Amino acid sequence: MYKQLLTRIKEHYRRKAFKHYTYAVILLIQLRNGARVSEAIEALRKFIETGTRKVEVRVRKHKRPEFRLMVLPKELSPRDLLPCSPVLEEADDKKLKKRVQLYARKELGINTHSLRYAFITYLLKKGVSPSIIAKITHHKNLNYILTYTQQKTADKILEDLP
Repeated sequence: MYKQLLTRIKEHYRRKAFKHYTYAVILLIQLRNGARVSEAIEALRKFIETGTRKVEVRVRKHKRPEFRLMVLPKELSPRDLLPCSPVLEEADDKKLKKRVQLYARKELGINTHSLRYAFITYLLKKGVSPSIIAKITHHKNLNYILTYTQQKTADKILEDLP
């Protein structure tokens, strides 16, 4: 999915389709950080505003204010994000989130939240422990990560049986 998003970003930029470019950039940021789509939108705004590669965003779904680190994918520079500014200015975060979700469903055939779990799967394959993954993704309950990862492992074992 990471490579597919990079390809789409290049295609959208070449065609000057900056709305779709912005949506794909948001999804890449989401995938790279294991974030919720709303966190990726906030991160994009902050990357543009600060011109930096690392920003702190508010963790969604937590009652008390909590912040998490978001990192710009290495394939993008802060300068690459400039075409996203007009798209971000024309819509509030709620509308933009809906548009990104629709783009993901129609253009990529995915649910945006599945990118969060793709990130978790990637880290698991790299040997990162579930407790560290929970810290990175800001899952409050380790059971979510354990249940998901155990199901993935069980499915893989079943598939690999002779």
